Amino acid sequence: MVYGVFSDVHSNMEALTAVLDFFEDFEVDGYICCGDMVGYGPEPEETVQRIRKLKNLHCIIGNHDLAVVGLMDVEWFNPYAKAAALWSRDTISMETKHWLQSLTAKIERPDFTVVHGTPRKPPEEYLLSAAQFKDNMPLVHVWPLFVGHSHMPLCFRVNKDEPLGIETMILEDHQQVEIQRMPYGIVPTAFNPGSAGQPRDQDKRASCALFDSDKGTFRIIRLNYDITATQNKIRNAGLPEFLALRLAFGQ
Repeated sequence: MVYGVFSDVHSNMEALTAVLDFFEDFEVDGYICCGDMVGYGPEPEETVQRIRKLKNLHCIIGNHDLAVVGLMDVEWFNPYAKAAALWSRDTISMETKHWLQSLTAKIERPDFTVVHGTPRKPPEEYLLSAAQFKDNMPLVHVWPLFVGHSHMPLCFRVNKDEPLGIETMILEDHQQVEIQRMPYGIVPTAFNPGSAGQPRDQDKRASCALFDSDKGTFRIIRLNYDITATQNKIRNAGLPEFLALRLAFGQ
């Protein structure tokens, strides 16, 4: 099967529309969402309603999703994230709130595992280093692992020739990684599709990926979207100006 993989939409409907239109044109068989559908951006209700209607959707809850529905203390957030979370909390419908609350922090299927941050602390911990990946490996029973949270398109995998025995890759547009196999199964590998709605790798384009479970490939895709429209919606909603400005710089 071919899955459209995306994460960290953060209530950015223009970016989400670009990503889902691409997946539809590609005729994917299903979707993997690594959390943080809401927070930061101006359209939390519309974003969640669009995502929850996707066919064959495998979706987990992220830290901003938890904060917006009152299941995580916003005092841990920076002022911009806190302001957006509280605004979103007052904006979403009860239906959307209940759907978000119904999501789990981890999905383990026969062909992959999904968390937002790490298997050790699914909604909270960032997976950013080889050491973190190595520490979390015993907690994963089904590979590959899909994560989000860092807003960076990344790959970690076991490679005995690398420091700590872990290979770390920052993935570029259209870069494809093949899943390696051993006699006893898949080489432990984690993929991050980057952020659809708020990239932070200095590339302002929406980031997503295609995962082919039959061929064992993961490919990053970057897509242009109407950033100005999203910025205007952020300002019209009265959200912090910084949240609008950062989108133009991929920060």
